[in-house]
Amino acid sequence: MKTTKKVGIVLATIVLGLVISPAIAYGEAGEIRKSVASIEKFSTSSAIKTVMIVGHEDPQFVPHMIHLKIGDSIRFINQDGQDGGLAHDVISVDESGMPNGKFNGIILNVGDTYTEKFTESGIFNYIDSTYPQMQGIIVVS
Repeated sequence: MKTTKKVGIVLATIVLGLVISPAIAYGEAGEIRKSVASIEKFSTSSAIKTVMIVGHEDPQFVPHMIHLKIGDSIRFINQDGQDGGLAHDVISVDESGMPNGKFNGIILNVGDTYTEKFTESGIFNYIDSTYPQMQGIIVVS
């Protein structure tokens, strides 16, 4: 096979990978959003709600915003399993994005969980300190 054909095949493979990988991650996040919403809608006990960490290429918290009642807990699950997955953490931040110490999750490897109970009302912002573009909001009332 000629070198130009080999280079063309390699370039086509790379382009397809760049196009398909984000599409798969986006579709995966959409399906997880639907699953989480469905579970929460039919749950008779809203004591623990779940936020998934997904999207290897574009990591994100799903859902981005979650509502709790005082005394409820939130469980974070790292489901970022593509290509061996990435470790993530969850830390509370103030409005400017600086850690405020209200809660600091541990490093979550793929499959790990972290649960935090909320005993006061308020709006709690959080990020992944390694990927600060990953942001979420917890509203407790």
